[in-house]
Amino acid sequence: MKRWLSPLILLLCMAVATPALAGQVNMKKLKKWPDSDKVLARSFDVWMTDDEVKVFEKLTSTEERQQFLEQAGYWQMWKGIEDEMMPLVVKGDVVKGMNQDEVYMCWDKPVKIRKDFKKDAYVDILYYTFEIDRKGNEFLLVEGSPTAYKNDEVTYYVYMDNGTVFAVVEAGQEEGVLDDLLEEKKKAAEEKDAARPVVSEDDAPSWDDAGEAKEGDAKEGDAKEGDAKEGDAKAKEASD
Repeated sequence: MKRWLSPLILLLCMAVATPALAGQVNMKKLKKWPDSDKVLARSFDVWMTDDEVKVFEKLTSTEERQQFLEQAGYWQMWKGIEDEMMPLVVKGDVVKGMNQDEVYMCWDKPVKIRKDFKKDAYVDILYYTFEIDRKGNEFLLVEGSPTAYKNDEVTYYVYMDNGTVFAVVEAGQEEGVLDDLLEEKKKAAEEKDAARPVVSEDDAPSWDDAGEAKEGDAKEGDAKEGDAKEGDAKAKEASD
């Protein structure tokens, strides 16, 4: 292990030292990799530089790849994925409730981000374009795709509300999304208000109650002081 780890650290340092150019793993080179390792490659190449991708593609075992991700600082992101989201990230499905990092792991960075709002609903809309082959399979359209000329295309909009996916809709089907978001926010506010404890007029403290409480505390304090003085006097008599 020591013989492998040292050169890997060297390669990683060289990769980090170069300008940060977005890289993309060539999945065709990973045919012999376990499916779980292919998922890691697809999930993290969105943040990798070209040099990091080159290093990652040359690693020959799952252990090496995991250690590379740990040393590059990516593995902590993977461990931070919520349990209910992990199967979806592995599958590459973007759904409501995901955070932005999880979206990027599934679909890479968007081709465009647009801001929109309506009343109290402020959103970031991420644009993604997919190819559709003759069998109906959809896959992310990448720059320079050799099959784009013969395949159909479809664009999806991912609506992000405060860093969380609210909706994923096909282009042309986005009407009413912001209205739905406003309605959901309204319901959430109503549920929050309903969950607050209700204090009746009988239970609410009044000024008279506060005065009586202070008077009671004062009397109790005087009684304790009197008991203390009486105890001191008796102790003095006993000593005499």
